[in-house]
Amino acid sequence: MDQRFQNLLAIAQDKCEEDGLRLTQKRKQVLNILIEASSPLSAYEIKDLCAKQHNENIKPMTIYRALEFLSEANLVHKLNLNNKYIGCARAKCCEHHGYSQFLICVRCGAVEESIVEPVVYEHLVQQAQAFKCEIITPHLEVACICARCQ
Repeated sequence: MDQRFQNLLAIAQDKCEEDGLRLTQKRKQVLNILIEASSPLSAYEIKDLCAKQHNENIKPMTIYRALEFLSEANLVHKLNLNNKYIGCARAKCCEHHGYSQFLICVRCGAVEESIVEPVVYEHLVQQAQAFKCEIITPHLEVACICARCQ
């Protein structure tokens, strides 16, 4: 396994221990698949990879529960634009970096995660408050066409 993947798994394990959460073997498998993936994956793609890589047939509901846990622990993000999941590139500081921005290529599905600057984040919060709304989406998604697809 690539050193970067081992580091992200170690960060996830430490983060869960600090937060009093249990990173079970199935949750770890799901996280591992997302970390190693070159692009976001749907729950059913994760299920298929579990069967292929671990020779284990995990029920879709188990995958969805693992994804919900990992999302709530700020270890993965659900991308609503394509209904797929991606490992958090900034898991070690996810609670503190505010909003992430995901640039999602509508042609090839490639995703880049970056931090929304604090001033932009504050402006979004102020706009929401002006309309008596509370922002609940933990990130921004922007549909784009990447350099490879242009």
